[in-house]
Amino acid sequence: MAKLNKKWLLSGVVGLLLGAAILAGVQYAMKVTSTTEFCVSCHSMQKPQAEWETSVHFSNRKGIRAECADCHIPQDNVFHYVKTKVFAVKDLWNTYVTDKLPDEEAFEKHRLEMAKSVWEDLKQNNSATCRNCHSFEAMEIASQVPAAQKMHKTGIETNQTCIDCHKGVAHFMPEMEVDDKAAYGELTKHAGEFNDTDKTLYSLMMNPAQLIQGGEVRLMPFAELNNWKQEGDEITATIHGWQQAGAETVVYAQLGQRIMLALGDGIAKNAKVLQTVHDKVTDSDWKEVTFEVKVAKNSLTSNLQALNQFGNNLNQTHCSGCHAPISAGHYTANQWIGVVNSMKDRTSMTADDVRAVTIYLQRNAKDFGGKSH
Repeated sequence: MAKLNKKWLLSGVVGLLLGAAILAGVQYAMKVTSTTEFCVSCHSMQKPQAEWETSVHFSNRKGIRAECADCHIPQDNVFHYVKTKVFAVKDLWNTYVTDKLPDEEAFEKHRLEMAKSVWEDLKQNNSATCRNCHSFEAMEIASQVPAAQKMHKTGIETNQTCIDCHKGVAHFMPEMEVDDKAAYGELTKHAGEFNDTDKTLYSLMMNPAQLIQGGEVRLMPFAELNNWKQEGDEITATIHGWQQAGAETVVYAQLGQRIMLALGDGIAKNAKVLQTVHDKVTDSDWKEVTFEVKVAKNSLTSNLQALNQFGNNLNQTHCSGCHAPISAGHYTANQWIGVVNSMKDRTSMTADDVRAVTIYLQRNAKDFGGKSH
């Protein structure tokens, strides 16, 4: 019996030693394959290495360097850590088996695809690697430039993650194809697209219209027209909206929300006031109004889906130059005005683009529909 116990004891000790050896080996392999030296040893990583070495994450006045693993391998969550290491096997496959990235030309061809994959991972893990060094709690927001203060305060309020606003911080941004002429051409295909059964028509772009009572107004993209009737190539219809006291030349879509519908001096004189309501959030009086307009048939459509697709395309192309495209539901309708205005000068958007994307984002904001503002 004693011999049997010694045998089991010896087997247990050997098993523990073997398990410890395997565990140590795995740990060593994980550590070695997480070093920057290992990452850049593949020829396919030479270009991203060169980009990283010119970035602020490589060299800066504070002497802090973010290595490959600091940005690409989450350390504070075992699941995300193991997932990242397992999925990294595909990089070895692409390098040594399929040779997917043999040269710079091939790298550029796949840059957007690879960038989107990284952005999606960061989105899913709440930018875990970014937060190893950066956190809202540690930020002296008052010491930041005004634009950063505004965006970080909004980010805290709306529970955004780092990658929502930060891309291209260590590697060059991929080329984002933008073809405004094609986009607007696609949109104009829906001009005059409606029939007698459609209750609501929408302004395709900013269009001139005549007030029935006299005077001219400009209709904004997405402006809704109801109770309409057609007379030849013109449409007569009613617009319903809200004016803020002191700014009666502008009509907005909803109480307290500055989603522009129409603009014109004649509105203040000719709009019919249905009621006046004091809005606590904006701390001002708002007038519910209606007025009638006459507008060209081909400046309208009933295809709201086409308009939304156009607005989404603007957001996906122009607004992803510095950060991952932000979904409309991240901000309130009024917050979107400041967000777009703070970013528009960094894009190639025209005034028409800015107007269209702003209203699209507002109409799909988290508080659109009168839930709150």
